Amino acid sequence: MGEAIKQVGVIGAGTMGIGIAEVAASHGQQVVLYDAQEGFAEQAMAQLQERLKKRAFKGKISQEQITEWLARIELVDDLAHFSACDLVVEAITEDLAIKQALFKQLEIITSSLALLATNTSSISITAIAAGMQDPSRLFGLHFFNPAPVMKLVELVSGLLTDQAHIEQATAICKSWKKIPVKTQSSPGFIVNRVARAYYGEPLKMCQEQLLGHRQIDAIMSEAAGFRMGPFELMDLIGIDINYAVSQTVYQAMHNDPRFRPSLIQQEMVHANTLGRKTGQGFYSHAEGAAKPKPEYIHSDAEFDLLTVPEEMTHFSRMFCEFEHDQRKWKGDEVVVSGCRIKPTDGRLAKDLEVALNGPVCLVDLSFDYLNSQSVNVCFSPGVNQFMRNRIVALFNHMGKQVMVCPDQPAMVALRTIAMLVNEAADAVFNGVCSARDVDLAMRYGVNYPKGLLAFAEELGWSQIAQALEHLHQWFGDDRYRLSPYIRNLA
Repeated sequence: MGEAIKQVGVIGAGTMGIGIAEVAASHGQQVVLYDAQEGFAEQAMAQLQERLKKRAFKGKISQEQITEWLARIELVDDLAHFSACDLVVEAITEDLAIKQALFKQLEIITSSLALLATNTSSISITAIAAGMQDPSRLFGLHFFNPAPVMKLVELVSGLLTDQAHIEQATAICKSWKKIPVKTQSSPGFIVNRVARAYYGEPLKMCQEQLLGHRQIDAIMSEAAGFRMGPFELMDLIGIDINYAVSQTVYQAMHNDPRFRPSLIQQEMVHANTLGRKTGQGFYSHAEGAAKPKPEYIHSDAEFDLLTVPEEMTHFSRMFCEFEHDQRKWKGDEVVVSGCRIKPTDGRLAKDLEVALNGPVCLVDLSFDYLNSQSVNVCFSPGVNQFMRNRIVALFNHMGKQVMVCPDQPAMVALRTIAMLVNEAADAVFNGVCSARDVDLAMRYGVNYPKGLLAFAEELGWSQIAQALEHLHQWFGDDRYRLSPYIRNLA
């Protein structure tokens, strides 16, 4: 079906528009590119040419490919040139009225068989299509930046979208070597909906003064396994852009507390400390500015007793595979110098100490404990300095840096990941997308280490459920209500 698309029209020559044009041209389609701002399309083409030259210099593409791709892109100054297009993708400003007016024109100009798509990241497909005579023609084709590099494309159905168009779009995306995921027109679609928790929960922890932003970033990247910490990522995206998306989703979801925007971000927008683009965000981006280091604790203590379980689990594997002369196989727990070392399940360390009648060291969640650079731990009151030193020394001998956080429900990484999993689960429960597609979306749209639902299955749904229930009880906030999807599984 993708082969039937010979000519692609792209409206808007901004970063996304020129990127989409490159994707189509590099896969053999003729492209018609239009931008209402005079001279803007020419500038975009010049920038594209420079980017392609750099890729050729690195040996990634040939000069012949550059010549072919650029020759396939035609700049036009009138929408009438879109009459022969098989697919038209709009990538203009995020303004509902402007988009509605554009698609009213396009459905008249183009063939009734032509596919009409919007690259909107936040506006309802149904709302945009409401101004059309035939709203069944419109669907979302949401690329991620940079479009030529990022694999994911969200295929978004409005309430009246003809599903035959979605199937055609799926075939086109596959012919472009993209990974298409299907979603209903719902606030934030898949990625921007689910990913809100990756920013919102760390911001809330920061506002609670649980830990500072640098420490949270280190826990989420070095210990948990995300590619970038949430505060680093917000500085890269732009605090204003991230805050605007949060506001949009929050309002569109009728002020659901799970999506509540952060007062910290609001203040930063007022202060124009927007991240890299203004030179100051959560971090200083001034020339020569040093990135603050997280606080680690170290110990040179000797440890002579390590008890490990015979059965390896997601958590215990790092202890079981650690070479240590005095290892003993016993029971189901990891024990160092009389202190149990357990993965957090949302309960406080002090409460577990009472329940287990003995000192406890809790370890925060990680996608891959064995290969993580760091661990985040907290200690129950009964863990004396002798025990602490030997636990820290053990992790140091494993090659891991150790960070310590206050004793709060679900610590840092579990708290954040549980919220992400809960939102992914709720999107599936409410028919926004399939479990397969939400996992693909988060892996390839925002580079998460694993699909969220697949990871929860591997971990055990009960750990996610317990974490959320303890958070709900602790804060009394409906933000932490457990999705029925998880409740059914746990």
